[in-house]
This record gives sequence, structure tokens and C-alpha cells, in this order.
Amino acid sequence: MLRTFVSFDPSTIDFDVLQKIYSTNNQLREVEQNICVFEFDSITFTHVLMLLGQNPDRFGFNLFLYINTVVPLFNGSTISANGFIVIGQGSTEFKKRLSEDLGVAISSLLMNQSFDIRWETITQIPQNRKLSKKTPDFLGFNINDERYIYESKGTTLPQNVESAMTKALEQSKNYPETAIGKFAIVSYFPTGDKIIPPFTFIADPPISNIFLPERSNSILLHYTYVLRFVGLDITLQVYETLLREKFRLDIQDERERVLDRFPRNLGLQRFLDPVIQTFEQERLTKESFTWRNRTYLGRYLDIPERRTRLFMGVHIETIEQIIRLDTNIQEIQNIRVREDEEEISIFSDGTIFRLQTFDTDNQRFSTKFLK
Repeated sequence: MLRTFVSFDPSTIDFDVLQKIYSTNNQLREVEQNICVFEFDSITFTHVLMLLGQNPDRFGFNLFLYINTVVPLFNGSTISANGFIVIGQGSTEFKKRLSEDLGVAISSLLMNQSFDIRWETITQIPQNRKLSKKTPDFLGFNINDERYIYESKGTTLPQNVESAMTKALEQSKNYPETAIGKFAIVSYFPTGDKIIPPFTFIADPPISNIFLPERSNSILLHYTYVLRFVGLDITLQVYETLLREKFRLDIQDERERVLDRFPRNLGLQRFLDPVIQTFEQERLTKESFTWRNRTYLGRYLDIPERRTRLFMGVHIETIEQIIRLDTNIQEIQNIRVREDEEEISIFSDGTIFRLQTFDTDNQRFSTKFLK
């Protein structure tokens, strides 16, 4: 079996999408949260090579040339003893080219195994300046003829992963054709077995980056970070679904000018109600802290080895407004306070970060700082 690590970006991949991947792809074995080992047999790529080789008319537009390059890699001589992929031979230029082709191969296998993308439908998207200045690599269709688009990049330099992911996201998300999913996939392959192991990084921003550039939209997007900051993860999932629908309707309204004859909130109500209901339920599981006549909802984190306790929260009234898409929130002054064993930082978005230290004499938190 061949192996590489796969990292799913938890800040961009929708929860439902991730669950679908886990339920469909039985070659993924989770080793840590959002990190898996991906195991596969080399015969899979030989099979693909033979399959696509029967379609010479599509050379240059299918995966044949990429797979044809990487199949010789899987002869055992360039893979470390534990099965993890290593590009250990050849010149720097050769390794660069091979990492790119191998990135395409691994990405396509992940798409095939995770979304039932049919190998014979995967096509390289030709450059078309009329559609986009930067187009993603590939599109393919699953067994239900649903389209998926993905940009694939490979590198042997770990310091290049972040910049490669930025470019991949730009290319996959800005492509104007519709698709069930648009993924950015970047694979890193080491050149020796004593350095960082191979990793494939996958991102799929759940909120389209094509939205009207309005102040209110920027504020609403910001609170996806706030919800994660305070630990309202379940509310975050349904809130992101609400925003996706809002942005879709914004664009539709802009194009069709139907605002005067269609009540704007009516179309969002079926997405708005679940957010409110989920928040009311999840808030019961969170802590609260009142400071200077304002109550904050959030979570405590204890760090005993540092004799420290943290509270990360958000002004309750502010978040209640935001989840109803009301961005006319109360202005809150930025504050930084330090008193004895306690430090408090408050931002204008209503978030609070409170740091307390142990009472070292009694080896416990000072009762004056407990909620």
C-alpha cells in the first residue's frame, strides 16, 4: 500500500461535505481531527493508464499524460520503507515536474474515491480568456452526472504550500461555470524519508467569494470567525448556510432587479429560523461572564501548567443581532485592562478575551476572578 497524509482545512470545508468524504472514501483513516492517512494501491494508476490509453482522441485533455509520468514512480525504488511517497531521485527540475504530475494523480484519486467521480469523465479545462484569465485544472462528473471542479498543484518545497494553495483557491473559485464543488488541492512530496512526510491539503470555502462588496456583507462574514472563536460550532454551520443563500440572492437581485416585487427576507426565512433555533439551544451549553454591565457568552479554557485560565466570548446582544442578519450593532469601544492577576481585551466587534492567572499561594484560581 502507498500512503500520504491528507489534511482537510476545517475553516473552509463545509461539515456536510467532510462527512460525505468520510462516508464515501474508505481509503481514508483519520489519525487526528481533520488529518487522515490516505492509502491506495499502485495498480489503481496502472488501471487508469490502460483505461485512458484507449481514448487517444482526448490526449492532452484527460489524465493520460499525467498518469503516464507517475506510474513508473510506484516501482518501490523511490518510496520509503513505510510506504509514504518520496521523490528521492533525479534532478531538481525532474522532481519539480514529477511533483506536479503526482499532485494531479493524487488529487484525481481523492476526487474519484470521495465523490464517485468517474475517471473517464475527468477533463483538463482548456485556457479560455473569454471565460476567465485563470482557469482551474480539471472538471469531472460523478455517477449522477453532477459536476465537480478542482485545481491541483504539487511541490517538493514545504514553504511553497501556502502560496500554491492561495493560487489554487483563486483559480478554482473564480471559474464562472457552476459545479457541486470547487476544490483547491495542494500536495507536498518530500525528497527524502527523514524530513516532513508527504501531505495533501484540501480546501473548499463554503461561502462563495463572489458577493456584493457591501459593508454589511463584510460584517456578516467576520462573525463566522467570531462564532468559531467562542466555540459555537454548530451554530456556525447553519449560519454559513444562511450566508451562502443570502449572497446567492444578493447576486440574483442585482442581476434581475426583483427587489420591488419580491419580499427580500421571505426567501431567507427558511434558512434564518434554523440559525436562531440552533443558537438558542447551543447557548445553553456555553458559559457567560458579565463585565461592566455587559454579558458575554463563550467558553473557558484552563491551562494548569501555565496557571492560567482563559475566557473567549462575545457580547450576547451583538451575536443575537448578527444571526438575524442585523448589522446595525451597538458600537463597543476597544478596551485593554490589566488588574492584578487579570487581563481583559475587548474589541469593537463585541468579542472579549479574558486572561486570569492562578493564585500561586493557594494553588487555585483566585475566587475573585471566578464567574
